[in-house]
Amino acid sequence: PSCVDNINVNVTTKVVYVRHDFDKVSAREISTVLTDGGFRSHIVKDAGHVEHEEKISIEGPVLSVNVGLSGLFWVLSMLSYVKPEWDNLKYCGLLSVVFGVPPIARKAVLTISRCQFDANCMMLIAALGSLALQEYDEAASVSFLFSVSEYLEAKATSRARQAMGDICNLRPEKATLLLTSKSKDDEETTRITEEVTVDKVKVGDLALVKTGEKIPCDGVILTGRSAVDESSLTGESRPIPKIPSDNVSGGSINVGDSPLTVRITATETDSALSRLVRLVEEAQANRSPTEKIVDMFARRYTPVVVAMSVGMFTLPWFWGEAAGREWALNGLILIVVAFSCAFS
Repeated sequence: PSCVDNINVNVTTKVVYVRHDFDKVSAREISTVLTDGGFRSHIVKDAGHVEHEEKISIEGPVLSVNVGLSGLFWVLSMLSYVKPEWDNLKYCGLLSVVFGVPPIARKAVLTISRCQFDANCMMLIAALGSLALQEYDEAASVSFLFSVSEYLEAKATSRARQAMGDICNLRPEKATLLLTSKSKDDEETTRITEEVTVDKVKVGDLALVKTGEKIPCDGVILTGRSAVDESSLTGESRPIPKIPSDNVSGGSINVGDSPLTVRITATETDSALSRLVRLVEEAQANRSPTEKIVDMFARRYTPVVVAMSVGMFTLPWFWGEAAGREWALNGLILIVVAFSCAFS
């Protein structure tokens, strides 16, 4: 739509960046559309109407009971190959599908409702096709292994999100400013301290950084000799000695014995740490040229694979039931092999 200029999706942090005309459509309306489409969403920050910025959840995924039960019944169904008298155990594959397929089916339905096709659709077709051919253990294998692969993918994404959260947590929340106070007769000047949030710190302010505290923003040391831990920014494991006139970065920690007086040279949004966070977020949100090529190829590749699979499902039945079953199974194998990204 004309009211939306650009959309970037950061898969790692699960954040969608939308540049839009907020006079025509509000962030609340965009969030409602996403929620109605099956994506639970809430507004983190609206540039058009400033809201309280919420922290992104970094909780890791939990392996559901359904996936565990699906795996249990899949193993039981595979035991039907051990002894002929255990052949009835193959029906445990049905229970495996019952527990494993619903999440896949839900995502597949949402994808199809958007006139798209993805790995969830393919795996659902493979599972239902295997059931139709009475290959219950095969259907169980597809259901369980794909569910596990999605859990592992979510786990990897959660770790990347945790690392991103750790970087964001480096940003200090408060700063202690040194203010000048004059007496009524303007003859006596005293220094007082005031604790403020970091976003209220301005260029030129004097900040007092005690031992163990984070430096609020980038600045230059005026007084004090100490050691500063910059490992979170530079990777240097040893504290760096600092003397007056040395530059310090926001987010680094005063680990020496002496407090430091720092003149602020950059606000919180322009500090080295904030720039680092923005660069990481932009790198995660922007797709590389290789990803764009793969997506463009997939748009042409997917219909071809689907057409070939449909042909293998249907045409061989004209040559008899045996040929039909064999080639239908080959069509299911083609789907799984062609979309091996589901298991990568």
